[in-house]
Amino acid sequence: IEEVDKLARMPHSLVGSVKKNYNLKGPLENDELKAMMWEYLGLTRIYTKRKGQQPDLSEPVVLSTIRKGTTVKALCTNVSTQMLRDYNFALVWGKSAKHSPQRCGLSHKLHDEDVVQIVTKTNSQQKQDKKYQATVQGFADKYHKKKFDAKKKKQSKLKT
Repeated sequence: IEEVDKLARMPHSLVGSVKKNYNLKGPLENDELKAMMWEYLGLTRIYTKRKGQQPDLSEPVVLSTIRKGTTVKALCTNVSTQMLRDYNFALVWGKSAKHSPQRCGLSHKLHDEDVVQIVTKTNSQQKQDKKYQATVQGFADKYHKKKFDAKKKKQSKLKT
């Protein structure tokens, strides 16, 4: 018991027992070990919300301070790069917001269990963007290349 007590008092350590159910619980329950792991890994749960609906609290988006960060920009990149390109603003509810909802930019730092609604640009706002024509042309080029490659592949199969 003295060894266990010595271990428990060391920094960055946690004593647990599966047999006695001490600091370790079932896979779906919160326990000290999971909380410590989330803290050391810098993980943050962010819940998403669609316009006019309740937030989806069943499946959070998990962001890490170590990897891409815990900003609204990191959330957009994690969900979709197209969302980042069409980003207008975000509405945030939770600990990181000064008031609910708070309208935020890409650099806003999110905290654990915040709820975020991403608002994208409308079609008219996208058309006013300087890069709009180049973006549309890029999508058209990709589409035609894919169609041409499929046609070429089909013709090569017919020849053999």
